[in-house]
Amino acid sequence: MKTNKATILSQQDERLVSSNQIFDGHIMQLYVNQIRLDNEAVVEREIIHHLPAVCVLATDEDKVVLVKQYRAAIAREIYEIPAGLLDMEHDGLEAALVGAKRELEEETAYQASQWHELSTFYVSPGYLDEQITLFHATGLTKIDNPLPQDENENVTVHEFTKHEIQAMIQAGEIVDVKTLLALQHWLFNT
Repeated sequence: MKTNKATILSQQDERLVSSNQIFDGHIMQLYVNQIRLDNEAVVEREIIHHLPAVCVLATDEDKVVLVKQYRAAIAREIYEIPAGLLDMEHDGLEAALVGAKRELEEETAYQASQWHELSTFYVSPGYLDEQITLFHATGLTKIDNPLPQDENENVTVHEFTKHEIQAMIQAGEIVDVKTLLALQHWLFNT
């Protein structure tokens, strides 16, 4: 992937002693870094640099929109909120809100009239720098000619009530961390 090392936080770390890029893929890069700790010990850290992403808590009245898709890393289909990577444009990454609107339409055929940025977080900062920005979208409208799903995706759209979501969480049917975070916000703050 075309990434400027100057934009990768782990490559700018003042504690960085050395860095060896092991893998360069379409959406991620793997580095083995030597880091000097405060006690002067030099330790090795495997770091994955991942393109930033967005996710959308899409709700209308008492329903939330989830997508179901197969995830090869865990070899199963799971329910998630709509999400995806920010696209690379000629002048850098697309804006997070632009990406969120695109992902909601591509994955669900919905557009929203109100958008609120809820938080930006790291998925697993012990080894991964993937940063996700979570938006809450309301005022949903189903559209007739939505943006097409990405060719490498096959998602189905589902709507659930708060009661159904609570039962699904208790039954262990929601296992994706960004989805759990968003749904907890919806259940307890709206």
